[in-house]
Amino acid sequence: MLDCPNISKISSGVSPVMFVKSAVLFPKCTIPLRIFEPRYQEMLDSVLKSTRSFILSFEDGDNGNPKNSVGTMGLINSAVKQIDGTSIVMLDGLFKVRLNEINKTDTLHQNWFYEKLDISNSNMDFALLDKLRISYNRLCSAIDECDYPKNLPFSKNASFACDAIIEFIVSNLAFKKEFFLINNINKKLSLTLKVIESIIQKRNF
Repeated sequence: MLDCPNISKISSGVSPVMFVKSAVLFPKCTIPLRIFEPRYQEMLDSVLKSTRSFILSFEDGDNGNPKNSVGTMGLINSAVKQIDGTSIVMLDGLFKVRLNEINKTDTLHQNWFYEKLDISNSNMDFALLDKLRISYNRLCSAIDECDYPKNLPFSKNASFACDAIIEFIVSNLAFKKEFFLINNINKKLSLTLKVIESIIQKRNF
């Protein structure tokens, strides 16, 4: 890990891409992956010898056209080889990316030119942010021994706070995919608030 370049400082480049329709990786969150397909075992062997990073995308990389689709640059936290030849990988989300153009190589897995995507906070509705913070704290306080994420950086990184909340309290994959595609900070704040308020209302807190 100490020899890896700081991927977070790179705004564009070429990276291997793993297409998994059943998984969403939010930036600053972590996801477990079981690597079993030969193309992704090849990819894993390659990245472990270099940057320890690859893009995870829920787009259809086989039957669809993933150009201009999105994913998350991830950094391998750990990779453990199993007896059956598969690997269990813990992947830390770094930042959202857009896939621009495939980089044709002779590898089994796909490599894509990508660009980093950022959400601007310049027009953020701070009244909405405060309402979200209050509602989330109310939800956490109302549940005994709550293990919801604590000390979320609402003011410093509102987008990450929203992602972390949705990742933890929402299990619906389709909703997570829809939320991941949102690039407007106020829309993310509003939708996260609605999710929290619906839980509060159902549980009569």
